[in-house]
Amino acid sequence: MAGDTENSSSDTTSDQIDLSVYRKLVKQFIEMRRYGTALFWAEKVAVLSGQEPRDVYYQAQCMFLLGEYHRAAHTIQHHKLEKSSLPCFNLLLESLYAAKEFNEAVNVIQTVEVELMTISLINQPVEAGSGYYMESNSVFGGEENYRNELLSSIYLMKGKVYEAMDNRGMAMDFYIQALHKSVYCFEALEALVQHEMLMAWEEFELMQHLPLAQQSSETDAKLILKLYESKLKKYYELITARTADEISPIVNPDVLQFINEFTVRDQQKTKEPEKETSAPKAGVLKAPLFQFMSPAQKVLEDLKAPSFSLQTSLSRASSMIDASHRSLFDSSSRRRSRDLENMLLMSLGDCLSRIQRSTDLMAAEAEKCFYDCDYKQCLKILNDLLKVDPFHNNALTIQIACLVEHGDFNRLFYVAHKLVDRYPDKAIAWYAVGCYYDMIGKSDPARRYLSKATALDRLYGPAWLAYGHSFANENEHEQAMAAYFKATQLMRGCHLPLLYIGVECGLTKNLELAEKFFLQAMTIAPLDVCVLHELGVIKYEYEYYEGAETIFQCTVDIVKQRAKANREEISARWEPLYINLGHACRKVQKYEEALVNFKFALLLKPQTATTYTSIGFIHALLGYLDPAIEYFHKSLSLSRDCIVTSTILKTCIEDLMDDPATIDEICGAALADVTKSITDSSRRVLNSDKFNGMKLKFDEEEEFTNTDSNMAVDMSFDT
Repeated sequence: MAGDTENSSSDTTSDQIDLSVYRKLVKQFIEMRRYGTALFWAEKVAVLSGQEPRDVYYQAQCMFLLGEYHRAAHTIQHHKLEKSSLPCFNLLLESLYAAKEFNEAVNVIQTVEVELMTISLINQPVEAGSGYYMESNSVFGGEENYRNELLSSIYLMKGKVYEAMDNRGMAMDFYIQALHKSVYCFEALEALVQHEMLMAWEEFELMQHLPLAQQSSETDAKLILKLYESKLKKYYELITARTADEISPIVNPDVLQFINEFTVRDQQKTKEPEKETSAPKAGVLKAPLFQFMSPAQKVLEDLKAPSFSLQTSLSRASSMIDASHRSLFDSSSRRRSRDLENMLLMSLGDCLSRIQRSTDLMAAEAEKCFYDCDYKQCLKILNDLLKVDPFHNNALTIQIACLVEHGDFNRLFYVAHKLVDRYPDKAIAWYAVGCYYDMIGKSDPARRYLSKATALDRLYGPAWLAYGHSFANENEHEQAMAAYFKATQLMRGCHLPLLYIGVECGLTKNLELAEKFFLQAMTIAPLDVCVLHELGVIKYEYEYYEGAETIFQCTVDIVKQRAKANREEISARWEPLYINLGHACRKVQKYEEALVNFKFALLLKPQTATTYTSIGFIHALLGYLDPAIEYFHKSLSLSRDCIVTSTILKTCIEDLMDDPATIDEICGAALADVTKSITDSSRRVLNSDKFNGMKLKFDEEEEFTNTDSNMAVDMSFDT
């Protein structure tokens, strides 16, 4: 027995286990999405290797993939690897973010200096004989080039954490640093663009300062710029086709002149209170140091003093790039690694032509058509895209907006149900449901579902805008503006929240504040026809009719140009624009131009009572009372209760009757009828014989007696 024990112990000591085999098994099971099996063997490998960092990393990664976020974070923190391993620190941030432990994630970010840890790991010697794997080859198989990708991922997670904490200034800064660490980090760019964090000119400047030359070849840089450019705002032309002189957002000289006038007027208004407060009169109390501001005024003040500076972030990101580690993929090394893969090489022209079939680029093209009001082409592109990827998130958002514009609630009903069935935990599903109920006029369920969408993803800006629309449709201006204020905070680089706030201010007769919001929206989208139209309305309300007519005419020119470029007729949705332009022309006594615009509006929407009234009014001002009365009658046939039309019609009829020429015409026509009847009867008498004449006399007497009897009966009947 003793001998058998000694033999078995000797056999055990002589046998060896190859841990590399089990490490490969863990990776294979992860690739096959067998996370439970991978976790089982990853934990055993970590124990056998003495809790080596890369083994603990794979163990925590399996926990993360299984959705056990707190367990993964605890595993990394228990072994204190967040301060010595970049992959573990990155996984810890991802685990805490997924577990919604944002405060703890912020504490980890503040306690760990990533740059210092990176420098110390780079300078750390490799102890090959000790069996301890260093950071450079602990996870990524010794490929030093992937370090920048890892740092980019860490800064991306920092940005997500701070964005979840509503610190959008810090979030934008970390996203820009992530993009500078690796120009291939698309998630950082998507967070900046999709969440509307940057203005259009800031996006342009960011693209100009990307370190493409240091991290990619010249050919790759062209491809990257083409792809990233498709994600930017659609208010400007392509970046590659623009020069430094074209960066100015205001391109219309008339609008620019109006903005300058507004700025001077606003400065004069601000100087007058300063003069009054600088020299207070005796016995008059000074104004309090703290003055209450309305929410709208506070939003404007926050826009004037933003908490984020793009120049500061760009300079910080550039300074943090180590000169010895700038290159993510050196061109020569990449070429050498591709010597055996020449079949994968493609020409740039062939690559750019094929990449147009990408769903992301198709979605970007559809979005461009949507902003250009080319909804038919937009839906055509979306139909082709959704056949390939029926659940493309950006494409579905644009499709919902297009269906709302078209009023196709049946199709929207189908899309909303499909999304709710398949993705009940996504905000876009309930956003579609809310838009459907808002379209059919049921505000209460619309608000309920849109509120659910904002609860699922409080950074989803379209849901906040639609939530505000549900209140605005019922003239609940304060609740609508509250939703738009939230959208303004989330969508810093989008003009739509500012536009809608301005509209609500205008409806509440706060014209000055509405004008400020429209001008602020124009700095973001200078050629947006909706902003220009609403600005013209404010000018009209100010009784500055010349400026209103100029802005309306500029807007009409843009609409015509886009319709011509899209090879389609002008949509009926622009009928109010032509109506307003006609009224502005009427105010400046351009009656002929006003008449042309009113008639074109009638072509866009026939059988509109107000348009008939406007045309009749112009005819009345031109002195053409007969056609004016005719158009007023057409208007009243469509809307009998219109007091304005009835009043103007009464005035026109009275003026027509008071006209001497009209009286002469009526009297002349009556005399002509009497003369004609006398002539005809005389001719009949002269051509008859005596007997016929006596018969006629008898007939006349009989007719006279019959008439008198009938009149008596009628009178007695009336009484």
